[in-house]
Amino acid sequence: MANFNTHVCGATAGSCLLATLCQRADFIDTNGAFVLAFAGIIGGILPDIDLKYSHPSKIVFTTLGLLLAMLWVFATGSRLSIIELWVFGLLVFLFVRYPLWAIFHQFTVHRGSFHSIAAALMFGLFAVVVASHIFDVNDRLAWLTGIFVASGYILHLTMDEIYSVDFLGHRIKKSFGSALKPVDFDRLIPSALIILFALIAALYTPPSDGLISQLLEAETYAKLVDGFLPNGIPDYLAKFFPL
Repeated sequence: MANFNTHVCGATAGSCLLATLCQRADFIDTNGAFVLAFAGIIGGILPDIDLKYSHPSKIVFTTLGLLLAMLWVFATGSRLSIIELWVFGLLVFLFVRYPLWAIFHQFTVHRGSFHSIAAALMFGLFAVVVASHIFDVNDRLAWLTGIFVASGYILHLTMDEIYSVDFLGHRIKKSFGSALKPVDFDRLIPSALIILFALIAALYTPPSDGLISQLLEAETYAKLVDGFLPNGIPDYLAKFFPL
């Protein structure tokens, strides 16, 4: 299994490279590229959320606690005093960060149902819904955000599988096959819940017609081809290798 630093570096490299392609194809602007790169990095560490004492698990539940506390404060701000808002907001954060975190890990196993393509799809759809309905971004960027989260997630699973092969020792470790799997057939109830949550999230996703139509346009790929290499390559090389 790849360590945390390896996953972060891999997700950062992969998401940044893919974000530059999206920017060059005119899917997004510079700000959108940063959003997508960040989404890919988040997706790249999410699979380790089920590892109890891992950095991703602490980061995710800390972030989730902060978001829910802020949403609660903003939703009830006109009905309570400032001190009540601060106290109850803190209680919401502490509940998510500690009791909910502990309960979550009582029912999850590392490399279980969260190490699956179904989980990548679920988190990707969640990202689409959150980007669209909470952060109010346009439909195309919302879908791209979900795609980057899912892509980073799958890259994490793929790296775990690669690290399960000992190329120098010419052997395959016991963990091989436990990361990149469609669903966790050994834990059917958690897997069924993941699929159910993914289907529910799909009901609230915005239309994807705009993104699909742009992906099918030949002009999109012409822009990538034209911008892949510097213009006037012989002249460009002459700057470094004068004859």
